[in-house]
Amino acid sequence: MQKVISLGLGVQSTALYYMSSKGILPRADYAVFSDLGREGTKTYQYLKYLQAWQKANDGIEIVVRNERNLYTDLLNVNEDGQSRFSSIPAYTENGDGSEGMLRRQCTGEYKIQVVDNCIRDRYGLKSGDRRPLTEVWHGITMDEMGRMSIPMEAWKVNTYPFIGYAATSKLKGYKIDWAIRKTRGEVIQWYHENGLPVPPKSSCIFCPYQSDYSWHRMKTADPEDFADAVRVDKAIRNSTKKGGKQPVYLHRSMKPLDQINFNPTLEIDWGDCSGNCHV
Repeated sequence: MQKVISLGLGVQSTALYYMSSKGILPRADYAVFSDLGREGTKTYQYLKYLQAWQKANDGIEIVVRNERNLYTDLLNVNEDGQSRFSSIPAYTENGDGSEGMLRRQCTGEYKIQVVDNCIRDRYGLKSGDRRPLTEVWHGITMDEMGRMSIPMEAWKVNTYPFIGYAATSKLKGYKIDWAIRKTRGEVIQWYHENGLPVPPKSSCIFCPYQSDYSWHRMKTADPEDFADAVRVDKAIRNSTKKGGKQPVYLHRSMKPLDQINFNPTLEIDWGDCSGNCHV
């Protein structure tokens, strides 16, 4: 059975890559990074570092797939909302004036589906062909067990080495005896103990699930990233079929991103993210 790491370039999935390459965990066949077109600049810098590390240390092959560009799709959405793109969980007003969010379709179509298609292609199969049973490893730790999921596909085995469980569509969940159970904090400590740089928080720069602290840090430390996020914020403003009656925003205040005075006092990296973006 092939073993494939779903590599989001975040702290946990990158640790899976290192541990598997070093023989601490079983050696995976390859790792897949689905590039949505505009991750943070520091994430792309880390990708270059990891690719160099892979060559120098006989690491597992890293496959980068970038056939789906969410950043470009969002910039090019028509004002009538007719352009084909998967919606991000941006903020908008409900009919009664309360805060609402668009459906999140981006993870499924731009992350999970891209990894699944890569697995299909690596087997040399065509669309619709049955895939052999395959382990897909996810970097989810003990303190995030709620992020585990049961796959819908019969061929897929969702595998969680930092928790010690795997799941198939028929076997809802079972233990794996080779797991190394860790929390996110313990994974970060592992980086320090092994002299490896800790990856930055990985996400699209325009993800609406960011806290004011995250937005403020991007604006001050990575102004080019913030400028591109502002471009997306403006592009999606009237991207729904309802148009200007219910405009869409990246920030939950439902104000233009470049007009907000962010409150950075609450030092949390993320806001209401459910952690299911496979990073």
